[in-house]
Amino acid sequence: MPKLLPVSTLSEAVRVSFNDGIARIAAQVKPEPFKTVGIIGTGLIGGSFALALKRAGLCERVIAAGRQQSTLLNAKALGVIDEAVSMEYLAQHAELIYIAVPVKAFSKVLQQLTPHLSEQAIVCDGGSTKYELIVDARAIMGERIRQFVPLHPIAGSHQSGAAAARSDLYEDRKLIITPLAENSLDDIGLLAATWQSAGASVYCMDAQLHDKIFAATSHLPHYITAAYMNSLLAAEHHELFFTMAGTGFKDFTRIAASSPEMWNDIFYANKEAMLCQLDSFMQQLEEAKAYLTEGEEDKMFEWFKQASDKRKNWHLKS
Repeated sequence: MPKLLPVSTLSEAVRVSFNDGIARIAAQVKPEPFKTVGIIGTGLIGGSFALALKRAGLCERVIAAGRQQSTLLNAKALGVIDEAVSMEYLAQHAELIYIAVPVKAFSKVLQQLTPHLSEQAIVCDGGSTKYELIVDARAIMGERIRQFVPLHPIAGSHQSGAAAARSDLYEDRKLIITPLAENSLDDIGLLAATWQSAGASVYCMDAQLHDKIFAATSHLPHYITAAYMNSLLAAEHHELFFTMAGTGFKDFTRIAASSPEMWNDIFYANKEAMLCQLDSFMQQLEEAKAYLTEGEEDKMFEWFKQASDKRKNWHLKS
């Protein structure tokens, strides 16, 4: 069973993560502002990071590159970024580069960046899966893998695009670092301090452990809500269901409106952990179905109560 340690020094938190544990990094000294921060993916996640840095006074200039020039210009018009540039220019001039694209697009972006990457640049990402992404990064970057520090901010919304970005998205939220043996403590510490200044609590853990945990707590809920919505759509009178649905339906299905591109990529990038969680979930469905079929009301009540009690006693903690 992985150990969750109390607040730890930077070096201890990193050491623990290499031994299948989890530790929260103690508060670091606020860093000096970056002269240039580069963002690839100016939507909710990347755009909010840019705004958070600006609000915290941690950057003089935010530049961005990407596939769609219109998207970049929109982000500039909204004040999320200061300048739209080429991928080559961003790689050469940004001190900190944040890749916030769907996980399946990560490799292509890294292939474009690496040949032009400044020796001083730190590259990080916001991907919801880590192990497969790290394998790809090693193959692409070679010895320069030391410049890549994998991250995952535990924050989001069903909304997307630069218009959804906000400077407080990461306040009182978790930021996960899955450090590599090649990373320097200085680079890890700088990123920890940067995200703490944006309001996040920063944790270290192993990449494979990360993928198992978030398959259970983040990826599976999105899978389930999509399955539920599609089960309704398959019904003969589904429009009547949607017309009569109330607040319970609204609350439960909110995340089904999230980006299909992003979540499709995540499910396949974290396939093994997802299949394991699905097996466990389907076992629970079969168990509850049996209680209903056999009229075992006492068992059904205890099944509901166990879930209800745990949810009532759970609180979102940073």
